[in-house]
Amino acid sequence: MLRLFALSTLGVLLLSTAAHPQSLAQLNPSVNETKTHGANAKAIAALKRLDQDAIVYRTLAEFEDRRKLARVSLRTFEQELQDVKAEVEPLLNEMPAGKLKLQLINALDAFRDGVFWWRQIDEPRVVSVSALAASDRTRSLADKSFLATVPYTVAIHWRQAHAFINHSEKLLNEASRADARQWLR
Repeated sequence: MLRLFALSTLGVLLLSTAAHPQSLAQLNPSVNETKTHGANAKAIAALKRLDQDAIVYRTLAEFEDRRKLARVSLRTFEQELQDVKAEVEPLLNEMPAGKLKLQLINALDAFRDGVFWWRQIDEPRVVSVSALAASDRTRSLADKSFLATVPYTVAIHWRQAHAFINHSEKLLNEASRADARQWLR
């Protein structure tokens, strides 16, 4: 009987020491929620900087009237994209999986894709001598036709990124309202 009591006591002690200790943040979820909310808002704000540089058209007709892709040059937009990536990717790595994280990733990817296609059609006004040899190729009619559609492809990527950002903001606002309702209870 004494042996059984000693074994059960030892078992309880081992189980209690094997339990994971909880940090203050785990005991008080509002600390985590505030930190996560701040990171989410920061990521959205960074992506909105890109969104402000891009010109978002609602229709093809609107695009054909202006045919301008951004308020800044490709080089400036690429630099801003690199800055935003450096700021947002660490935040995304910290975020829990969910709809908001997915929307933010999609927005960043849409901007990346838009820049990729924009590079395909960019014709810088200043030509370096070393680039002359590389640009000596002639394009087929099919290539020219395909390249004519690329600007609208870029515009579509900007529109998608804009929609992902707007959806992210709605998700963040909904989460904030839900948190506020929880605190009022």
